[in-house]
Amino acid sequence: MVVGIIGYSCVRVKCPSVVSLLMRLTNFLVFLVVISAVFTVPVVPVTAQGWFVALNSSQVGVVIGPVNSTYILNALSNARHCVYIEAYELTYQPLVSELVGLARHGVSVYVVLSGNVYGGIPEDEYSAVSELVSAGAHVSFNYMYDFVHGKVFVIDNETVILGSINPTYYGFEHDLGIDLVINNASIARVFAQVILSDYYNETVSQVGYPGIVVSPINSAKYLGALLNQPGTLYVAFEELYPSSGFYGLIQQHSERVVLVGEHSENDYAVGELDAVMIPGLTAKAIVVGNYVYVGSINLDYTSLHQNRELGIIIQNPVVADEVRNTILQWYHEYSSTQKGQIGGITQSLVTMLLLIVTLLLLLYIVRSTIRPRRRRR
Repeated sequence: MVVGIIGYSCVRVKCPSVVSLLMRLTNFLVFLVVISAVFTVPVVPVTAQGWFVALNSSQVGVVIGPVNSTYILNALSNARHCVYIEAYELTYQPLVSELVGLARHGVSVYVVLSGNVYGGIPEDEYSAVSELVSAGAHVSFNYMYDFVHGKVFVIDNETVILGSINPTYYGFEHDLGIDLVINNASIARVFAQVILSDYYNETVSQVGYPGIVVSPINSAKYLGALLNQPGTLYVAFEELYPSSGFYGLIQQHSERVVLVGEHSENDYAVGELDAVMIPGLTAKAIVVGNYVYVGSINLDYTSLHQNRELGIIIQNPVVADEVRNTILQWYHEYSSTQKGQIGGITQSLVTMLLLIVTLLLLLYIVRSTIRPRRRRR
């Protein structure tokens, strides 16, 4: 029995030995059929430049949450054969309904969810899992890491969508996130391989394809190599903590724009890196030169070394510009709002001071008027 798998092989059934063997053989054959399409990934040696992969602009699209998050739903609706998903939480009902429909129409749907969640797994997720399993989807809770924190969708082993947009109501409709849509079968199959390994709670020891960032395997090394590149640095992270060990690399960029989420631990980034806190920021992105990182990995020790996280570093000037411009847009929008708030507060203080001065002056005049004059003697 595979522990943690729902709706696949975690249910123990008392039956005659022959029937039991047939059931196991059937499950094994299903496993081989699914795996055969995924594990035939050509292994590309990771060279000294293996921390990034160069892609054509025609192969990459950018999804900005919440502006066009629904693109993910549209892409999934076109799945014909298989969908592999890994997520921290899955509670966004339109997405759940889409996956249920796919499973009922014969598409193989595999979902890996974190067995550990802050505050516990929400009831909405249990309901979503029940819907998916009833429709024939396969769902597994993974307990091998502190948190399974990826947000990845692989469609037909041809397209992968990954980044920081959580498949939750706030993730799709409110939070500021960034995903990349990559139309590259080799890359899609590598991510599918990782997801299926996590589905079966198996260990992945290495990733044989450049640019694919996987915690806890290579994220510290690859992101460190990216941050060490020369040029103006643009970063947006929900969490950017000293425990990442990257403050020194960020500080070496005298010209930088650093955005962080509204967490008290990010006060260090504000003080030491001149970071700006942005409400609702969940993005995890780095741009320097023509290199771009997008994924689920935060810059803190747990995310780098103890979680299952997934991301990618690509080299493409067009995508770099788009992600860079998104970071700058968020920075300018919040800065203008903040300046407006500060300006309003300053104006209020000036008005109050003038009022106090006026009142004091009136009191002085009144006191001088009613004060009895001394008689001359």
